[in-house]
Parts: sequence; C-alpha cells; structure tokens
Amino acid sequence: MTPVQMRKVELFVLKRDIDAALSVIGEAGCFQISGRRAGKKTVEAPEAPDQGRGQRASEPGKFALVGDGAARLSRPIENLRQLRRTLSLDYPETILPGTRLPGPAEEEALAGIAQRVAGFRELERANEDRVARVRELLDEARAFAGLDLPYKELDHLSFLAVRIGRIEAEAMGPLVAALADRALVLPVDGMGSYVAATTKKGRFALDTELSRAGFKGRVFSADFAGVPAELPAALERELAALETERADLDRRKAHIREEILGTWTALAACFAVAEAIEEVKLGLESTRLVCRLEGWVPRKRVTELAARLKTVTEGRAALSVYKPHEVELVRTGEEEVPVLLKKRAVVSSFDRLVLSYGTPIYGTVDPTPFVAFFFVLLFSIMFGDVGQGFLIFAAGLALRLALIPSLKRLKIFGPLVMGAGIGSMTMGLLTGSLFANEKWLIPLERWLTALVLGHPADRFLQLMPEAGQVGRIMTFFGVTLAIGAIVNSLGLVINISNKFKTGRLGEALFSKTGLAGAIFFWWVLGLGIRVILGGGPAWFDILGIGLPLAALVCEEPLQALVGSHHGEDEGAFAFAIKGFVAVMEAVSYFLSNSLSFLRVGAFALSHLVLSFIVFAMGDMVRASSPIGIVWEILIVILGNAIILFLEGLIVAIQVIRLQYYEFLSKFLTETGRPFVPFRFEFRKE
Repeated sequence: MTPVQMRKVELFVLKRDIDAALSVIGEAGCFQISGRRAGKKTVEAPEAPDQGRGQRASEPGKFALVGDGAARLSRPIENLRQLRRTLSLDYPETILPGTRLPGPAEEEALAGIAQRVAGFRELERANEDRVARVRELLDEARAFAGLDLPYKELDHLSFLAVRIGRIEAEAMGPLVAALADRALVLPVDGMGSYVAATTKKGRFALDTELSRAGFKGRVFSADFAGVPAELPAALERELAALETERADLDRRKAHIREEILGTWTALAACFAVAEAIEEVKLGLESTRLVCRLEGWVPRKRVTELAARLKTVTEGRAALSVYKPHEVELVRTGEEEVPVLLKKRAVVSSFDRLVLSYGTPIYGTVDPTPFVAFFFVLLFSIMFGDVGQGFLIFAAGLALRLALIPSLKRLKIFGPLVMGAGIGSMTMGLLTGSLFANEKWLIPLERWLTALVLGHPADRFLQLMPEAGQVGRIMTFFGVTLAIGAIVNSLGLVINISNKFKTGRLGEALFSKTGLAGAIFFWWVLGLGIRVILGGGPAWFDILGIGLPLAALVCEEPLQALVGSHHGEDEGAFAFAIKGFVAVMEAVSYFLSNSLSFLRVGAFALSHLVLSFIVFAMGDMVRASSPIGIVWEILIVILGNAIILFLEGLIVAIQVIRLQYYEFLSKFLTETGRPFVPFRFEFRKE
C-alpha cells in the first residue's frame, strides 16, 4: 500500500521536434520536469537521432539553455489578457486534447479581434472618470443648494470651484481641448450658457482658459444664496448621458463577446499551450541540434508516453528509463522522488486530508485508505442518525454530480461526504434515531432485531443514559478507547515500517514511536486488559515495561550503536535528566493519545442528549398552546438544522483532529515531494 511507482525518464529530441514533444508531454499530464540547469554540470550530447554514425551535434558535450519564442508570444499573450479583461471573457475549464500551437493564422485572428476592441478600454476609463467627477460635483452642489449663504462665499467654502456664464459656440472646442481633464464644462440651457467646475487646485487654470475663451460670467445679486438651480439640473443631465453611454458600451461589448466567443476559446487554448511550452524551453539544455529533457513519470504511463513521443517525432527521439535506485542523485539524497498517491474510486477523495498534513515520502506507506476508514467510522459513532445522515449523503451526491455550479470545485469531496452520510445512517439504524427522534423507527427496529438477533428489541444499541445502566455507558467508552488503541497501534506500525524502508534502523527500533515505544504501549494495554478481566500484575511485567523504557532512556547511544545517530558524551547527570524526560514524555504521550478518543463517546452522547432536548421542548410547547403542534414542528425542524450544521461541523473537526494528532503525526514527520506534472492549463489571474 505505497504511492504510485515512479520512473526517471531522460529524453533527447531534435530542436525541430521539441515543440511537438512538449505538446505530447503537456497533453499527457504525467511528466514532472526536472534535471540540471545550465551552469551546474554539462552532459555528453548523444548523436542526433537522424545523423549518420560518428557525426555529433555542434559543440558536443556542451548544453546551453534553449527557448527564443517567449518574446514573440509576449504581444499576443498581452492581447489575450486585455481582451479577457475588456470583454469580461472567461477561460474554459480545461484545454482540450489536440489543441495545436498557434501559427500566423491564429496570430492574425487575434490581432484583428484586439483591434476591434482597442478603444473600448479607454472609452470605459474616460466614462468612469467623468462619472466620478460629475457625481462629486453634483453631491457638492446638492450639499450647498439649501444653505442660506451668499453665492460668492461658496467659492471659499466649497471643495470645488464653479463658474456659470456664457461662451460663444466657436470658442467651446478650443476651451475643452485646453482644459482636457482638468475641468468639466457642461451646457446649462442649450443657448450658450455653460457651467464650468474644477477643484480648488485647478481654479486659476480654469479662470485663465475661460478668460481666453471670452467667458462672460453671470452676475448674481448680493443677496443671492445657495447655488443656481441650473447647476444641479445640468449635472443630472450629464450623469444620465454618461450612464446611457456606458450602457451602449456594454451592449456593444456583449455583441462582440457573443460573436467571438468560439474563436476566443480556441485562441486562448492554443496560446496557453504555446506559452507553457516556451517557458519550459527556457529552462532546457541543448546543443545546436538536440534538446535534453528529464523528469519523473508514473511507471504505468512510461510505455504509452514513449510510444506517443516516437510517433510525433517520427522516431527521432532517444529515451532512457531508470528506476529510482538507479539514479545517482536519488541515492545521494540530492533529489527526491516525487510522490503521487494512487487513484481509488472512493478513497481518493480523502487524499486532501492526508496532503494537508504532509506528503508521504516515496516508497513509504500511503495512509489514505486508513484515513478514509477511520474518518467514516469515527464520524458515524459521534453522529449517528438515519435522517440527518441521509441529508449528508444527499449533499455529498450533489457535490459529486456538480449539481450546484458554485460548488463545482468541491466535487472531489463528494465521496468523502457521501461516506460520512452512509456511516451516519448505519449508526442511526443501530441506535434507532431518525431526525433526532428515537421512537419513529421502533416498529422497523423490532422487526430487524427479531430477524438478526432472534428476539425483538426497540433498537440494536441503547446509548441514551438510563437509570441503572451506567455499566453500559462505561462499556461504550471502553469501545471508543479500544478504537483509539487500534488507531495508535496502526500509526506506530506504519512508522516502524517507514523507518525500516528509508534505512533509519535506530529510529525504527529505539524511538518513542518506534519498536521500543510500541512494545511499551502494547504491554501496558495488555496489563490493563488483564486487570479489567480480574487478573493482576505479574513479575514479567517489570521486564515487559522496563526494557522498552530502558531503551528509550538509552535512545541516543543505542541509535549510535546501529549507526543511525552520532551521540555525544554529555555526562552522567545530563544523561539521567534526558532519560527521565524521555520516560515521562513517553508515558504522557501514549496516555494523552489514548484518552483523546474518549471524546468520541462524549460527542456521541451529546448528540443523543441534544436530540432528546429538541423533542422534549417540542412536547412542552405542544401541551401549552392550542397551536402547540405548529410550534412543535418548527422546534423540531430548527433543532434538526442546528444539530446537522453546528454539531455536524464540530464532529467533523474533531475527527480530523484525531486523524492528525493521534494517527498521522506518528509517521508523517517528514514531508515528501508531491508529483506536479507539466500539463496545459489556464493560469489564474
């Protein structure tokens, strides 16, 4: 039960074939590119596949970096991004297989579309800027319109400088050009009256240009207060005209968007492929004729990939395949083998739980199946209900089928949620709980128990505390502790196995989570079981507990003895202190790891108690009012919703916590290198 087996692949292709080869590799999505970069080491160049025997590529033995198409693509790529922003276009979800590299036809088509919308962005920005300024001026005008303050004084108080008067029609063009963006000039009545406005900072420039244009300001009487009524009206008309202009721009953009959508999708895909290929080529090593590419490929995909490369290059490709232990850099620890977890129908949806904690090292145990099993088991015990479990299952099914578009990216978690729902329904059937009610399923439970157990009963498992049944509750908590012992033991076994596989013999034998700690934990468990069954400690328990603890006290010297650790002589006192701390740490570690699983029983009981409270409250309100039945239904619905969302979330968090700290933390102490293949996809912007 290890991750996918990987192979190191070294590929030599002619420069003229490198684009075609990278197209195959990117489309296959199974090749993680790696290798040396220029300046680190040089490698011998093989004969070019189509050269005669004895002929070498130019400058044999020396590889340089290759890739000169990035500059050529910079303009088309920028055009694509501008088109996407201007027309609010979305990238497709995936790049379809067989997407070809762009040629002159694609570049010409893209340039044509870019030219069509070249002015849209500037028009939009101009519209947005003018709307902002008009709104600002309109707010200012409305604020001072009702003030009983002489108009002449407003110029000193207002943030904006406003001028109202007459301008000859022939002077308007030069005036607007001279002011540019520094001021607004708006018609008031269509008969030569205008209002001009700017910020205080631009007041003198405005007055200068107005004077040159022959502006004749309106003279207001000394007792005129507020602002002229023409000003807000003119601003409102201008604002309406700007909104109409923006709506027209949006309509034109929508028309072009619908017209070019298919072409845009194809162009975006082919240029995304070209951009990805050029970026890879920038890091490749090459001679004048040959390019070298190396990386990691899943073992089962090597044959298929090699055949496709041979086909696309018409046999002009040299490919070598190596097992990890055959790669010198892997043996010396300079390069890690990337890790790809196996794809399984249901289990793979739990990959994220494992990878969020850490990536297993290549060749070690893949814990995903165990995480999947214990997640469903622990969640089911803490949250057992047929009705609520069915809703959880339905939610998982909706995720899996992508029935909710906004949650489509969470599709991978569908099987996880479905598994939790099925487990919850199973546990609910055992405890006889349906939407927090323990009575509705009694007829079905009696039939099932008679069929399975030979005698009818209200339910298979009675977890709700009742008088005189304390022993049954203690047994249930004992079961949760037993599950905890299994989880802890499995974590120890996986850690010991991983340490042996990675050659860390000392840590496998003499560490807290190694064989010494495991023997101590298992012996104490056995002793506890003997005591519960009526037995007692025996003389050999001293050896069974003492020897593992002694190994933990002498952990560093013992690891040095087997060559896994170089210990230092720190003196007898330091040795005694470290030994005491090691013993106390081991005892507290295994004790806390075991007692943590009591929370499983506690949350299971809290779920039952909450369910009981919901229906107890429903019974109370039903008896206290003529419409009590309505209130009871509302309380039951609301109570189930609270239990489902609030307690369900808390239980899920507790299960993840138990997985992280009591299971994965025992062996995922080092993070491996995740497998990230080169594939064609659209970049996030």
